[in-house]
Amino acid sequence: MSVTVSPISVKAIDERGALHYFNTDRTGEFLLVYRNAGTISGQHYHSGVSANKNPEDMLLVQGNIELHWKDLKSELEETIQVNAPSRVLIPAGIWHEVKALTDIVFIELNSLVDGSEDTYCL
Repeated sequence: MSVTVSPISVKAIDERGALHYFNTDRTGEFLLVYRNAGTISGQHYHSGVSANKNPEDMLLVQGNIELHWKDLKSELEETIQVNAPSRVLIPAGIWHEVKALTDIVFIELNSLVDGSEDTYCL
């Protein structure tokens, strides 16, 4: 089991900027998150009790992050750099932290309740 990072490809670009598409089967409240460069978020894992945290689905809209993760079963561990726009899927049982290398904006396809019911620290 590992984290999946997929660039969100550009569908159109012109003098106004760029247009990107993504699909999701999730509904309800989502989180729009702004973080300042140098800050660290996460440092937790999810057990999979909450469907919207299995996997955790995050759209990095702006900026660059360092994503550090560890599979709690296999102990496989990795640190990668992710540049926007990208989609990050983090399965249950993966401890993870996000370091903002720049100011960042991301969307989490879950609510605060989803996270509060299924978030654990080591």
